[in-house]
Amino acid sequence: MDNQAFYEALEEEAKDINIEDLMNEMLNSFNQEKGQAPTPTDELKVRKMVLARKYIEKEINRLMMLRDAVKADWDQKIAKKKEEIEGLNGLIEHFIKVTNKGKKLSLDVATISLKRTGPRTVVQDEEKARDFLKEHNQLEKYLKKPELNTTLLQNAYRNDFKELVSKEAERRIVIEEKSKGPLSQKRKKEIELEVESEWADSFFSKLPDFMKYMPEKKTLSITMK
Repeated sequence: MDNQAFYEALEEEAKDINIEDLMNEMLNSFNQEKGQAPTPTDELKVRKMVLARKYIEKEINRLMMLRDAVKADWDQKIAKKKEEIEGLNGLIEHFIKVTNKGKKLSLDVATISLKRTGPRTVVQDEEKARDFLKEHNQLEKYLKKPELNTTLLQNAYRNDFKELVSKEAERRIVIEEKSKGPLSQKRKKEIELEVESEWADSFFSKLPDFMKYMPEKKTLSITMK
């Protein structure tokens, strides 16, 4: 069976899964005696849930494409209606300005007049404006307040912590290699994670009050094959 046929078979299998029944079955398994080892039946249920999840993701993408297609169609219709309004506005404005000599027109459905906008200015060359204001020592007065790069600030604390962890992990690796010989990359990573776990609470407890500590957490990761 080629890959395409295999994936089509999996999709057909996923379509037949009753999500609600499957979730209830799994909840019943969770409610059984704690400490019970996972059974092959439980693993089959998880397999079904993974298949169902993949099928639902595909269905979401399909529905989003349909939504976008419908939205694009409605956007065109809305744009056309806006053009019609602009055309009507142009004719009405011409009538008021020219035929009615700029006077207000009172009708039973509306009152139409020309709204006055006073004289104003528009900056048409920002670079020249900057140079002019610099020359007259006025630039700071007209600059917007710069935004705080919170991501950069958060990463600075994180990087300081990682640097400390890296140094301590390296120290422990040297000690362990003296007694056990060269360590695998996997073991080195384990040591680094051990240090991170041990030191995190202490390091991040000293944060200023404008920072909030977010402890380590693990989230579900599913990599489809």
